[in-house]
Amino acid sequence: MFIQCSDCDYKYIVNSADLKPDGRMVECANCNHRWFQELLKGEDLLSSSVPRTPQEKSHEKQKTIQNDETNSQPEEIKNLPSTVVREKKVSYLNTFLVIFFLVLVFFLFWTLRSYGTNIFVLVSFYINEFFFNLKLIIDDLAKIIYQIVN
Repeated sequence: MFIQCSDCDYKYIVNSADLKPDGRMVECANCNHRWFQELLKGEDLLSSSVPRTPQEKSHEKQKTIQNDETNSQPEEIKNLPSTVVREKKVSYLNTFLVIFFLVLVFFLFWTLRSYGTNIFVLVSFYINEFFFNLKLIIDDLAKIIYQIVN
């Protein structure tokens, strides 16, 4: 299941069995913020996948502070075995390069076609020639191996 730090918004994948039926205190590995994490049920699972607005985050922080004050009994907090989920950012350079390459290939085929050079016939010829030569090499190797064995 996914849990998220209310301070730094780091996301973690944890085993729901580690949270016990009534929840437990957890600590963020990034910012060392501590909060009480309850086991998410039905409606909470769906809403946890929807991004929160800044007002909801501030309301949640106030709620967490109130919970921390009421649960101020000293408990030992152990980090859960978890995996940090890092969201990958879009690489604009890669996107630009792919679009540029596709436009270049399209322009190249269009240019070759307009000058009367049919590139597909040429490519087909070289592919057929490659497989023909490969077949000859394999046949020659088979004959040599047969002569060695017999």
